[in-house]
Amino acid sequence: MRTRVAEMLGVEFPICAFSHCRDVVAAVTNAGGFGVLGAVAHSPKRLDSELTWIEEQTGGKPYGVDLLLPPKYVGAEQGGIDRQQVAELLPAEHRAFVDDLLLRYGVAQPAEPQRRTSGEVSTSRPRVTSRSWM
Repeated sequence: MRTRVAEMLGVEFPICAFSHCRDVVAAVTNAGGFGVLGAVAHSPKRLDSELTWIEEQTGGKPYGVDLLLPPKYVGAEQGGIDRQQVAELLPAEHRAFVDDLLLRYGVAQPAEPQRRTSGEVSTSRPRVTSRSWM
């Protein structure tokens, strides 16, 4: 089924499955969808293990990883990008999409400082951060 979402994600079907279970992520990915590993609670060691396993199971097919990055983190001084660089990574059409949703449903626009990211993104693990589909 060819849709814009499927093309954008590089998958056969426009199906996204978010799971904390690596088996589900691999199964959805191998079935032609876009599996996303919820890795917020994973330690770095466990995340590395889970990503290695998913890579082995999916043979290079695209999948996602859902992470939360705090504004301050151990090792930030060793690399990463600043707030301005993070803001520049967000495509204008994404902001426009959110702005349209807020307007359409009568939700007040947040003040500009609240719209900006509050942290830094580490690039010290390119394996995670480079798996971008945009």
